[in-house]
Amino acid sequence: MIEIKGSIKQYAWGGYHYLPMMLGTNLGNEPAAELWLGDHKSGSATLIDGSPLCKWIEAAPEYRLGKGLVLRYGCRLPFLFKILDVREPLSIQVHPTIEQAKKGYKREISKGIAQDQRSYHDDNHKPELMLALSDFYLLHGFRNVTEALAELNKYKSLNEIIKLYSEIGIKGFVSLIFNLPKSNLGRLLTPIIEANRSAYAQNEISKSESLFWFMRAVERIERDNMDLDAGLLMIFIMNLMYVRKGDVVYQDAGVPHAYLEGQNIELMANSDNVVRCGLTPKHVDTRELLEITDFSPITPATVKGRANTDGSTDYIVPVDDFALREYKLEKGQSLATPEDKGACIWFVLSGEVKLDNQQHYSNSGSAFYQRPGEVNVFRAISDAVIYRASASTN
Repeated sequence: MIEIKGSIKQYAWGGYHYLPMMLGTNLGNEPAAELWLGDHKSGSATLIDGSPLCKWIEAAPEYRLGKGLVLRYGCRLPFLFKILDVREPLSIQVHPTIEQAKKGYKREISKGIAQDQRSYHDDNHKPELMLALSDFYLLHGFRNVTEALAELNKYKSLNEIIKLYSEIGIKGFVSLIFNLPKSNLGRLLTPIIEANRSAYAQNEISKSESLFWFMRAVERIERDNMDLDAGLLMIFIMNLMYVRKGDVVYQDAGVPHAYLEGQNIELMANSDNVVRCGLTPKHVDTRELLEITDFSPITPATVKGRANTDGSTDYIVPVDDFALREYKLEKGQSLATPEDKGACIWFVLSGEVKLDNQQHYSNSGSAFYQRPGEVNVFRAISDAVIYRASASTN
């Protein structure tokens, strides 16, 4: 097993303390939003000598990935492992199926669309699993019609569009609001903003209410001199989900979602494809949004872990590109890493450990690359929590 260093993404919505403290680094006044541990070329991890993991894998893919992974997924890791620190709400977004990604990537490349105006940066799908590392809030899928109407009916200024929601359905409603002139959108939203500005400022709105996150998004929009957009109305018709520390949520292709606050592990197919639906200064492609989104209402649910005989826990999701396993070691306990036919990435979330092939000790934030067929032993110097990301080779 070899030690790797992740790539830090300094997006504006990121926090200032969580990742720097975990990694023992100082980024000054710059936000640290994501830590990428994988070989995606938009942010490849590196070996200890500073060379990119993606280049190292490309030099000997079958030996470093495993023949099964290469045959099934090509000469790259099929998954991307991230740690996120969400200080401010992200954009509302949807991810494509693999067929949609191939089609969209080919189309945007053939048209010569500039990088910052593209939704497709590769030809892969991007299902995601997230494990909450703190209290976590997110928007996840559309509410059922009864709940959405109850929410919209709280605000008199929305009366003119509430009836339409029932008549034209969720897809028609989303199409409508994203095509409203700015003046119409302002007429709908400004009364809600002004009526609740004081209560929000005085912390009189609960985080369990959609209105809180509506006002949180408005706060960012006003600070950054952005225009009001239809994403604000999406907050009222999407499920607001509170996820306890340690719980897991799976987000399949087509499910609109937005992370709102908290820290998490995010494990996904190895892709950076994002079709954004608002609450962002970045490119929003309404046409593609309407094409790939699943507009069926869903009931949010967490993924239950499956206990293994060795004390670990697997989080099973309906894709083969990635799987997450959790190990909780007590001080003095040893863990012989299971042999795997494909490459794996290990991440130490907390505690201190020592690998048998390393002279030094490793703490939270340490990450390791396990080559196919390779085994090693983690020895827990203190209580420790470790995660393994892997993929199916079948």
